Amino acid sequence: MGRPTWGGIVQHHRTVPRTAYLASTPSGKDRVRLFCFHHAGGGASAFAGFERALADRIDVVRVQLPGREGRIGQRLPPRMADIVTELDAHLDPYLTGDYAFYGHSMGALVAHDLAARRQARGANLPSRLIAAACRAPHLPPAFAALHDGTDEVLIRTMTDIGGLSPALLGRPEWVRAAVSLTRGDLRLCAGRDTTPGEPLRCAIDVFHGEDDPLVSAGQARGWARRTAGAFGWHTFEGGHFFQLGPAADVVARAIARLLVKAALPGVR
Repeated sequence: MGRPTWGGIVQHHRTVPRTAYLASTPSGKDRVRLFCFHHAGGGASAFAGFERALADRIDVVRVQLPGREGRIGQRLPPRMADIVTELDAHLDPYLTGDYAFYGHSMGALVAHDLAARRQARGANLPSRLIAAACRAPHLPPAFAALHDGTDEVLIRTMTDIGGLSPALLGRPEWVRAAVSLTRGDLRLCAGRDTTPGEPLRCAIDVFHGEDDPLVSAGQARGWARRTAGAFGWHTFEGGHFFQLGPAADVVARAIARLLVKAALPGVR
């Protein structure tokens, strides 16, 4: 895709460009920044809850891939490596100082591959990668094989795991759009290179839903192989989208403890 139209914002006393890959931008306050990468078929709005819950301690920066929400009509690059290359270029001015990545499902793979690319070229790395609801990156990605399946199977699976509200099934045009978007994202995951590279020189924490039908605990624990640093394991009540359910506040508090090494006000 073409280069974006650059605007200017001030962050940490210097001007950095705006990019369509960010649905929210760093505040410029001197605190850790958390870049959030959304799931297949989703968008940056999935992290609005994080932004509200963590606003007083952490700069939540929501990453937006093409083809959804404010970027409808923009072409999704054909390969995961292409997306990662673009993200590295577009986000590089923001990836300074103390920052971390949070990726949910497909987003965890995007975040991992971006960190790996930055490590390979000697760029500043995140202090921590939080991989949620995702099989280890050297394993076949969950759900991705359905990218060439029928609409009926894809719709049923999306509904079963909570990725498509049953209330939308009566809106065929919305369902078609959701299926098309999800299919494109899953195609990216299915074609991704799963060859293990050098372990990341940053900590990795895995967030896992106890009832996730797509990712087993063993598959998620495989992330331990991808770090040369500390590894953390955290389980939460819920399924594949546990961060949107009853455990939402617990997830936000866990992130705060990891990133600021101190609980949010009122949190023990």
